[in-house]
Amino acid sequence: MANTQATQAFYSITLEPGSAPTAACMCSVLPAQSKEQQIFEARGERVFLRRLVIDGEDVKVETMVEHDTFSIVRGVGSFRIPGMKEDLLTISSDSGRMSMLRYLPEKNKFERIHLETFGKSGVRRTVPGQYLAVDPRGRCLMMASVEKNKVVYIFQRNSDGEINISSPHEANQMSALCVDVCPLDTGWEHPVFGALEIDYSAVESDPSTAERPEKHLVYYTVDLGLNHVVRSWSADVDPTANKLFTVPGGAEGPSGVIVCAEGRLYYKHNNHPTMSIAIPTRGGSLEQARNRIIVSGCMFSNKSKRTFFFLLQTDDGDVFKLSMQVEVDQELQQVQSMTLKYYETLPVAREMLLIKKGYIYIVAESGPSKMYHVDSLADDEDEEPENTFTSSSLAEHDEPLEVVTFHPRPEMQFLTHTVDVPALHPLIRTKVDNLTNEDTPQIYAIQGRGDKSVFKTIRHGMSVSDAVESSLGNVPYEQIWTMKRQEGDQFHYYILLSSSYTDKTTVLGIGEEVESLDDTAFLTVRATICAAQMGDNAHVQVHARGVRTIQASGAVVEWPAPTHRTIVAGSANQRQLLLGLSSGELAFFFMDQSGALNALEEYPEMSDKVTAIGIGPTPKGQMQARYGVVGCEDRTIRVLSTDLETPLEARSVQALSDVPVSIEVVTMLDPDTNSSVDFVHIGLKSGLYLRAIIDEATGELSDVRTKFLGHKPVRIFPVEVHGQPCIMACSSRPWLGYHHPVTKQYTLTPLVTSPLIAVRPFISEHLNGLCGIAESDLRIFSEPELGGRFVSEDIALQYTPRNFARNPWYPIFYTIEGDANTMSQATIKTIQEQANGAARPPVGPPRAASHWASCIQALDPITSKSITSTIHLTDNETALCCACVPFESRDWEVYLVVGTAQDLNNSPMKTTSSQATPAYQSRGGGFLHVYKLVDEGKTLQFVHKTRFANPISALTPFKGRVAVGVANELFIYDIGSTAVLRKSRGTVVPNTITSLEASGDRLAVADVAESVTFVVYKAKANRMIPFADDVIQRWTTAATLVDYETVAGGDKFGNLWLLRCPEQASAEADEDGMNGFIVNERSYMGGAPYKLDLRAHIFVNDIPTSIQRTSLVAGGADVLFWSGLGGTMGILVPFISREDVAFFTSLEQALRSEEAVLTGRDHLMFRGYYVPVKGIVDGDLCERFLGMGVEGKQRVAAEVEREVREVEKKVLEMRGRVAF
Repeated sequence: MANTQATQAFYSITLEPGSAPTAACMCSVLPAQSKEQQIFEARGERVFLRRLVIDGEDVKVETMVEHDTFSIVRGVGSFRIPGMKEDLLTISSDSGRMSMLRYLPEKNKFERIHLETFGKSGVRRTVPGQYLAVDPRGRCLMMASVEKNKVVYIFQRNSDGEINISSPHEANQMSALCVDVCPLDTGWEHPVFGALEIDYSAVESDPSTAERPEKHLVYYTVDLGLNHVVRSWSADVDPTANKLFTVPGGAEGPSGVIVCAEGRLYYKHNNHPTMSIAIPTRGGSLEQARNRIIVSGCMFSNKSKRTFFFLLQTDDGDVFKLSMQVEVDQELQQVQSMTLKYYETLPVAREMLLIKKGYIYIVAESGPSKMYHVDSLADDEDEEPENTFTSSSLAEHDEPLEVVTFHPRPEMQFLTHTVDVPALHPLIRTKVDNLTNEDTPQIYAIQGRGDKSVFKTIRHGMSVSDAVESSLGNVPYEQIWTMKRQEGDQFHYYILLSSSYTDKTTVLGIGEEVESLDDTAFLTVRATICAAQMGDNAHVQVHARGVRTIQASGAVVEWPAPTHRTIVAGSANQRQLLLGLSSGELAFFFMDQSGALNALEEYPEMSDKVTAIGIGPTPKGQMQARYGVVGCEDRTIRVLSTDLETPLEARSVQALSDVPVSIEVVTMLDPDTNSSVDFVHIGLKSGLYLRAIIDEATGELSDVRTKFLGHKPVRIFPVEVHGQPCIMACSSRPWLGYHHPVTKQYTLTPLVTSPLIAVRPFISEHLNGLCGIAESDLRIFSEPELGGRFVSEDIALQYTPRNFARNPWYPIFYTIEGDANTMSQATIKTIQEQANGAARPPVGPPRAASHWASCIQALDPITSKSITSTIHLTDNETALCCACVPFESRDWEVYLVVGTAQDLNNSPMKTTSSQATPAYQSRGGGFLHVYKLVDEGKTLQFVHKTRFANPISALTPFKGRVAVGVANELFIYDIGSTAVLRKSRGTVVPNTITSLEASGDRLAVADVAESVTFVVYKAKANRMIPFADDVIQRWTTAATLVDYETVAGGDKFGNLWLLRCPEQASAEADEDGMNGFIVNERSYMGGAPYKLDLRAHIFVNDIPTSIQRTSLVAGGADVLFWSGLGGTMGILVPFISREDVAFFTSLEQALRSEEAVLTGRDHLMFRGYYVPVKGIVDGDLCERFLGMGVEGKQRVAAEVEREVREVEKKVLEMRGRVAF
């Protein structure tokens, strides 16, 4: 703790959780809807419960629960213990414990009902948890480790309905590696689990057998009577076997397992001969002969018809339907043959789930998960006979099978894509920049794999789709209202538009089209200040000279404003009207049961000119609201009683930082008390938004929350979105305030659309949405989906992106892309020419061993939103790094420099203490390509390329030249006429340079395995001198200079850290000339003379690929923004006061003891997985306070000696002032 407060401390917040999937399963956790299916999946360290919602033609996947487990989730499962009405859930993680969960619908959260310890924490090869298999009848489960150990838990229910779990029953096998585990369907016989195991006992005595070790399919039988597990059967299987699938048993099928291996499938069971069938390979001249493997699949079983089939997916994404022809012989079901039929080609899945409603859910390995509707099961045997293959072969794995081929379809035939579940994995690189001059910057990212890769422009906000956009001429309108003809009508009929500039009101009618109405009783020659539907059938229009009441009969009643005074502000509900006069007085009206407006005779005077008024909605079953809120020009607001017994009596006064321009009182849900509360929403002239609670008894304002929304005054409008009362705050951007459907917390999210001046609800026969004014345009648009946080625009890329760079003068990006074992465009063209046009067009990039396909693309994400230039690399080159470099020798003209490798072999890096080995193994070395940027950077012109002995691994501009990392050497080059010219060279790291960051004469050089080294360049002596490095080996994946002496980085084990150069070393490195101490210092511990100080460290459970110091919101302070390969985006926020450090450290400590982790993982050990946490408070844990129950919040607040509301406010403000 002393170390944490002695230096800069940080607050870690996750902006977007990781989306890389670990496991998923189907479940049914709602007791009242036992046949309704949900999806339980694990992504990163979080678990999600989702459901499929079908509303007519509208299909969406809705998140019910999202929970952070603060652990590495390795597997999930669901089971239903006999006699129960709902499924229970189980999680295997790195906690060394088996966690059993129940979903509580009334609280919308998970409840942990059992936590059983079986081993040490951490991901260890001998601790079970890597594999999880659940008995189909819900009687037991097995958890297996990679090596040796397996445990089985048996479930039972006692007479009271409580669930009992047995102690773990071990099923260990010495000298055995486990590849996969699955349950067998044995009906109500003893449960059996099948495991693929490699016996390496012979390898220890004879290492030559390591190439093809023996692999076995082993059955483990759980004897429920004797309460133990036995190894009941074993059989040799194909050495390439990698996956098992359960075959239905009992009355539904023959039982057994499907064993998936390279190029073939096997059916195996202990009382049935082995059957096999070949996995078809893609045909055509563009396909090389290679065996495919099965990576995912699902099984469908129709118990009433006693039929079943499998959908199995290969590593190409091709899905095959596997059906088995079964005959019953003396009550034994025997498999006679197996049939494989090509079904569809889908994104490669981590899990494939079949939903009983007729949908397939693809949990994709890369990019968004997808939901498909099943149009047909391909049951017609006469359809596509060339893609149907049947086998009754009893061949074992050592007997060859005939190779069969098929041709995939470019378009789907049996499925229809319905909806995507957004995901950002794999997130290769990100950069925060404001290229559109908006209030907040955008996040530009390269994401994806293969031909599904994209360049993303990510914005914070929710998307809306325009239904109508119509010009209103040259008249600038600033107010809009929508009203029904009568209170009981279902749809709106009137739209009122008001312009103070021309002092007029325009009335529009809503029918089949929105059109102007000229024959209404509304006053059109005055600008409208307020309009509302009051009572049952009356419409009230307030203008500067009076109040016009339009009765249902058409009669019009006018109330003129007092002499020498005009109306400047107003607000109304169903029964009350409150007006502000130019004299600073208030006029109050209430509607009696006859529908007539009655005015209060007195005009109470405020302290200053009235600028805004808000009156609450009329509560159901009552005739009047209790309070109104008035804002004045003296920067105050007053809460006044609107009760007829004490009309306009002041209840409370609140001072503000600026003049209020808009006030609305809206009844919304308070998640703490789960009751409706009146919230007052205030918009200030400075762009600040405030929200406070009005005490129902006293009228006092409490729990004031603030947020800066933009540089324009904030105007508030009450709206209703998906049946929930919300507010729209219009500033330089429109913001929607609502309660999040999952967390129930009040959330402000901008709409990604053009700026709106005013917004109101819009309900018609064809659309439930919103309507608003954007300058002189009327816009009607759909309701946004609540809960969304980011909106992205995508530009498709050709191959997997490796890196990108931005033109410093124009909004143009340059991406380098490359795929291994993929044919290049030149190779494809050559093969097609040799085939004389007979070659079929490929479905996806054709694969070929030892081939690289790579290209460089320029793209414009702002104007054309497309690729503007593409250059394909030839001679088996692939691009590894790039940078936009201004060269001083060319008058600071910017060039694109790209580092490549030729004949690259992605073999694992091997390091020894005596000799450094480059991370990139290449037979052809590398090249440095230089391209000139023309046509405002949209076009690339090749200048020249220079050969190197090793691949180019890192580039950065440096003092008008380019710094180049090649293996463990650092070079400085200048541009020449026919090649780059070397200016300096030095060996600065032990292994391979992965990134370079420059500041002045200093370079921060990241090594693939040895952390970061600070290097200073002495221009006079033309020497590069490493002067400070780290004491810990860090496999660096990303690094950036936070300031001149501090570097932030991440490594491939999921750690984030900050290192700082010692003051003495930094001062010596900046000394002029070569006579300084830094040149003559001795090496220390085999490295640089000085060692970097570790200032902050935390484990984030994702591989950081980008780190950047930037600001994310308008007026916000700088933060460290980082993104990870698994799709995580987060920030490190520097604390600005010691008091905040002490408070959040105490809060974090209290939450560790109060808030139990679902998996039983110790939070402090998790965040300090490899190195103890230092200098960073976990904001994700602190934000768990917001979702706790009332009693839990009170206990934690008492621990930190604060009020509950105060703790909530500080937690929300910590995120709100710097991020979203």
